[in-house]
Amino acid sequence: MEPEVLTEVPESLKRLIRLVTRGFYSIEHAIVIDLLVRNPCMKEDDIIELLKYDRKQLRSYINTLKSEKFLKFRMRVETDTEGKMTRHNYYFINYLMFVNVVKYKLDHVRRKIEMEERDNTSRASFKCPGCEKTFTDLEVDQLFDLSTQKFICTYCSEEVVEDESAVMQKDARTLLAKFNEQIEPIYVLLRECDGISLSQDILEPEPTDLKHTSRYVANSQILVYFYL
Repeated sequence: MEPEVLTEVPESLKRLIRLVTRGFYSIEHAIVIDLLVRNPCMKEDDIIELLKYDRKQLRSYINTLKSEKFLKFRMRVETDTEGKMTRHNYYFINYLMFVNVVKYKLDHVRRKIEMEERDNTSRASFKCPGCEKTFTDLEVDQLFDLSTQKFICTYCSEEVVEDESAVMQKDARTLLAKFNEQIEPIYVLLRECDGISLSQDILEPEPTDLKHTSRYVANSQILVYFYL
């Protein structure tokens, strides 16, 4: 059975987009995204007027979000009050790609951490002060002596000690657990957004001149939120 085609962006998807941009990008990037969550398709001039960025500054933020495949843009030729034809850029969120891009990036980070943990596991964590033989975490179970309740070197029978140089490596092994814990809110939202089907009006919204809508004025309130 095909999923229902939604004509409005689900709140879970809005929260996901805001959470990701606020957590991993600058506040300026997050403000741009927040504007486009509230207003599906914004003219570049409107964004500049509202945020008080110069055009070059805004485009640097936009280009980052475009390169991450979070945003798309459409160019439109319009006629001004003097009858002059001018080109204007309109920006909107790339909902079709956003969820998949976030999944890919998180999976890439997770795989990298797992690889580092595997490398750390194979490194020496215990050392014999007598013969200076080293042992990994995977070998430590072979060193435990039931009669003495100590870890004994299998080469010279002295008690082995923890290799101080490996302490930092052990700390790194908890990184994956910390990563999963911190990213769990994003994973929850990703699961809620999985399989969502959006209408074409959301994926390719029509440009709107926000100066002629009450929503344009209301958007100024978000600046207070971000700069408190």
